[in-house]
Amino acid sequence: MASFRLELDAPNNIVLVMVTEDDGSEHDYQFDFDPRSGRYEFSERDLLERDFGTEWVDEMEAAVRKAIERAVSAGS
Repeated sequence: MASFRLELDAPNNIVLVMVTEDDGSEHDYQFDFDPRSGRYEFSERDLLERDFGTEWVDEMEAAVRKAIERAVSAGS
C-alpha cells in the first residue's frame, strides 16, 4: 500500500503531500490554503482515489485538514 507524508509551510499557506508507492516511486502534490478559513482545493483527489482507493484518500485528507486546522488556530 502506498504511504504519504505531509509538510505544512504555514507562513506561506502551502501544504505539500508526498506519496510513495509500493515500487518506491514518489509523487509530490502542493496546494495553497486560506489562512483565515482553512479552505483548500485538492484537485488531484479523483486521481488518487482511482490509484489508491477512497479510504486511503480520506485518511490522507483527514491528516491534511488536521494540519491546516492547527495552522489556522495558531494564526488566530
